[in-house]
Formats: sequence, C-alpha cells, structure tokens
Amino acid sequence: MARLLPSGRTILVLDVIAILWLAAWIFVGVRVHDEVEGLQSLSDTIIRTGEGVEDVGGALRGIDLPLIGDQIQRAGEEVSGVGADTRASGQQAARSAEDLSMLLGLSVALIPSSSLFLFYFPARLAHARERRALRRLTAQAREDPELERFLAERALMGMSYRRLAAMGGHPWRGNADDARLAAAEREEIGLSGETGP
Repeated sequence: MARLLPSGRTILVLDVIAILWLAAWIFVGVRVHDEVEGLQSLSDTIIRTGEGVEDVGGALRGIDLPLIGDQIQRAGEEVSGVGADTRASGQQAARSAEDLSMLLGLSVALIPSSSLFLFYFPARLAHARERRALRRLTAQAREDPELERFLAERALMGMSYRRLAAMGGHPWRGNADDARLAAAEREEIGLSGETGP
C-alpha cells in the first residue's frame, strides 16, 4: 500500500505549512469581513439623510399659510415619504452589508482551506493513528522475534522501489535484512528512534 504522507521531519514541515496556510486564510477572511462591514458607514449616512429629509417634511407639514392652502402640507407629506423610503433603504443596505461581510469573510477563509479539511487533516489523523497503533504493537510484542519479520514484510510491501534500491543488497531475501527493513518501516511511520525486541 502506498503511503499517503511522507515521514519524519517532512511531515512536521507539512504540518507547519498547513497551519500557516489555514491561519493566513483566516486572517484574510477576517480582513475581508471587516472591510465589507465598513461599508455600513455609507448606510448610516443614508439613514441619517433619510431621517433629515423626514424632519424637513414634518416641518413643511406644520406650516399653515392661508393664502397657499394645503399645498405645503402635501409637499411635506411627499418629502416625509421620500425621507422614510431613504431611511428604509439605508437600513436594508446596512443589513445587506452585514450579511455580505459575514458571507464573504467565511467564504474567503474556508474555500481555500477546504482542501486541508477534506484531504490533509484526515490523512494526517490516519497517519497519527497508525503511529500510535505501531507503538502499542511494539510495546505489546517486545519479546516476540516475529515482530521484526512482520515489520520487514510491511516495509517490503509499502516501500518505494527507489528506496529499496537505495538500501542495497537484496532486502527481499529475508532474515539478514529484517532489522534494516523493520527500522525502515518504523521510520516510515515516524518511530525511527524506537527499536524492536
């Protein structure tokens, strides 16, 4: 079975890169959220303008000039209506800016990071479980000489041909190379400092 992840220090470097990638996109997502949310200040200006226009309309409705009649009151009502519509539009724009800031911030943070959640983190967790299982197996079978042979066989089945060739000799012939192959399997899982029986 081919290995999903590299071993040794390389996996630690990948872990650091994955964490930095995730942190960077979270940071960018928060910045996008904050910038889009800043557009609410425009909405606040629209709301205040609408309120001001409503006040002007109310003032016009309060003017009573006998010679002109109710034209000023009607104009005041229209101005108040425009002010109310403007205020309502500003409030809607503020809600939309708030919703958009959240949606864009989350999208920017999560979409680029989704490959980590879908592929890298599950593979990394599986690798960690394998490492723990091998550590337990090694602890349970300390006195069993067949453990070295078992690990050697696993190494033969999972090791790349390039790595087998780099070992030199004929590792597939058995016994003499079992210790080297078992050590290679431990190293592949990340237990290179731990030895068998």
